[in-house]
Amino acid sequence: MALRINQRDDGPITILDLSGKVAGAAGESLSDRIESLVGAGRNQLILNLGAVSNIDSAGLGWLLSIRSAVGGAGGQLKLLNLTERVEDLIVTTKLEMVFDSFESEADAVQSFS
Repeated sequence: MALRINQRDDGPITILDLSGKVAGAAGESLSDRIESLVGAGRNQLILNLGAVSNIDSAGLGWLLSIRSAVGGAGGQLKLLNLTERVEDLIVTTKLEMVFDSFESEADAVQSFS
């Protein structure tokens, strides 16, 4: 299943609802979308991963590169609704030390305050 991205804005915070797989070239489309948002000054981002079925090693690389780009623009990137499979992957690769993740959208939005 191809990666689908739906954008919602909550004031200055942009929430990207992802569904499908974050793998290979799909990560590039996500990276392009983030670059466009950051270029427009929207650098407070939440990636909602609740409908992501899998992230491969290239997808993990894209997530790290996106985090770096957002941070370089003075922003923050948060993860939301990790599925059990994705959470296991994030923990196994020790990326839980790099990303803030939340179970509640309200908590994720509030964390930017």
